[in-house]
Amino acid sequence: MSHFGNDGWWNGSFDPETFIEAGHRLPGYMYGINSEAPYFKSLLHERDFIDAYRFCPPLKAIIGKKARCHNNGILEFVHPITNRPARGSEAHMLEKLLHQPNVLQAGDQYFSQLNHYVDLMGYCPILIMRVPGFVDEIKAIWNVPPWLFDIDYTRKWLWEYKLTGIWKKFYIFWEGKQVEIDPRDLRFVFDDGIGSECDTNLMIPDSKLVGMDYVVSNIVAAYKARNTLITKRGAIGILSNEGTDAKGTPLTIDTDIRKDLQKDFKSYGIVGQPFQIILTDAKVKWQQMGFPTKDLLLFEEITDDIDRLCDAYGYPPELLSRPKGATYENKNQARIDLYQDTIIPESVSRMSQLTSALVSKDTPIKIKKNFDKVPALQLEAKAKAEAREKLDHACLIEYKNGLITKNVWLEKLGEEKRTDPEFDKYYIDTKEYADSIASQNNRAPEEK
Repeated sequence: MSHFGNDGWWNGSFDPETFIEAGHRLPGYMYGINSEAPYFKSLLHERDFIDAYRFCPPLKAIIGKKARCHNNGILEFVHPITNRPARGSEAHMLEKLLHQPNVLQAGDQYFSQLNHYVDLMGYCPILIMRVPGFVDEIKAIWNVPPWLFDIDYTRKWLWEYKLTGIWKKFYIFWEGKQVEIDPRDLRFVFDDGIGSECDTNLMIPDSKLVGMDYVVSNIVAAYKARNTLITKRGAIGILSNEGTDAKGTPLTIDTDIRKDLQKDFKSYGIVGQPFQIILTDAKVKWQQMGFPTKDLLLFEEITDDIDRLCDAYGYPPELLSRPKGATYENKNQARIDLYQDTIIPESVSRMSQLTSALVSKDTPIKIKKNFDKVPALQLEAKAKAEAREKLDHACLIEYKNGLITKNVWLEKLGEEKRTDPEFDKYYIDTKEYADSIASQNNRAPEEK
């Protein structure tokens, strides 16, 4: 969980640099981030994921943007069957609670933090504070930072039907102290994934960052390489003497002359300097120094690795800041895909788990978020409505001309067929049919 495997807990007094200098290695430590060593970040534990979040800007951007998208949904409390607004004292209590979950956070802040934790860690523990003596009256809820959280397991799993049968004790580590939490006061919101550890952690989904070791490492290493080129590139070039003596031996530049040249060189520049062109009788040669960053393909590497992070988090790369921006139409479709394929399915799962955590067992209340008013989805809904209207009008013409039945009409609209036999009959204009019968009856016998 929130420790370095078998190496113990990393508290505020621990100095990883001293530990490494002594010849030890920490699982997942950022080797090379503050040194000349090659950079690599293994992503195994909660502290590793926090480090990745701190040092990898694209990862931080993706998780933050997703959290804001989740907050675009409108919080609703509905009946789980009728989907109508829930009524009663508990519904009122829940609405008030999630509007201000605790003394430090408003609703949007709370949900943003929850989604950050789930996206980064794979889960979020929720501490529920109840009014003493009133089990169903919730006073406040807090998201517990997963890297400060740990569990004692019962070492049982499939044969249990209660949380306390699987998890024995919960702890928060704070200021060097281990604080125990009553299991009745703690619930979880999990990501939709699997756990890959071969112990009771198997029940807790892996972070989406598991398997992204090289992706995150490459991004951070590329940024570090660019910083090194900027801050430690050295001299921009060499100004050397090309003159030679009678024997062809290169002449050296006197130390005083060299200092004067350095001093004079500062007076030249493209902007803000008095001179732009050097005039001299000296026979000198300029040799450019440095390495063009484009030849390192750092930007291409970062772009490719960002795409891998976007794949892992279901976030369209078109919605990130890019050197070559996507078209307006591509961005609109990307926003629609983001909500339909990622945000809404995640929200349904997480709000369902929050319902189980906060709502009394026998109370018919479901907590959900409604995204119908998101501008991108409204445009999609409008386009679908217009397309359906056109299809409906085309079906009407076909039906009126006796080409399709009502059930075929419904089928084209994506609706269920009716069992009424009339819906399998072709259209007949009753007035035209009556006029035809009357005309036949009025004809002379020899015409019949």
